[in-house]
Amino acid sequence: MNENNKMTQEIEIKLDLGSFTNYLKLIGFLGHIEDEIKQINAFFDSNNRKLANAGWALRVRAENRRGLVTIKSIATNKSIATIRQEVETQINRQDAIALINLQADVMELPAMPVEYLRQEVGKIKVERLVQFENIRQRKLFKINDQNYMLEIDKTEFNDGSVEYELELELSDTSKIETIEANLRKLFLTLDIPFIRQTESKFARALKKADIL
Repeated sequence: MNENNKMTQEIEIKLDLGSFTNYLKLIGFLGHIEDEIKQINAFFDSNNRKLANAGWALRVRAENRRGLVTIKSIATNKSIATIRQEVETQINRQDAIALINLQADVMELPAMPVEYLRQEVGKIKVERLVQFENIRQRKLFKINDQNYMLEIDKTEFNDGSVEYELELELSDTSKIETIEANLRKLFLTLDIPFIRQTESKFARALKKADIL
């Protein structure tokens, strides 16, 4: 996750856990977690989807003690990993809640992600497309001699459906195959199907809201 107000590359492996049972298996195996983060996520675009047409998604997130404003590009793939360009800025949680609740205009925010969009697409009026909540449990997991932060998500969408997934963010692409092989072994041990999650939470939320 980038908080340096610069364009960076996000490299993630996302796996679909498929069921609450599999979620519990993984959580139970990993044991004591590093922390638990409650997230409220909202995505914004104009009514003619100008940001999407330009290849960007705009998200405001409120967490336990902070807020985040993020723009992400269209994803590309390398092996099992998903790669996006992103710019992210941390803001006050109260300000993030106000943006999510439409009490303030995100496109007026003096933050690098918004400034970048204004340069790319001009000053536009946006609306909240979708909103959903996520509980993220984070656990360090050793692969070979290096620790990686596993993020296990329980996401509740506005239609009442709940989905479960594992995310792992990488600093580069050099060890994707090694990490994939170790995660496959872990899932085999726990009798969890190894299924790559090919859609973002945003894309799934749009489908559930019947927004094209």
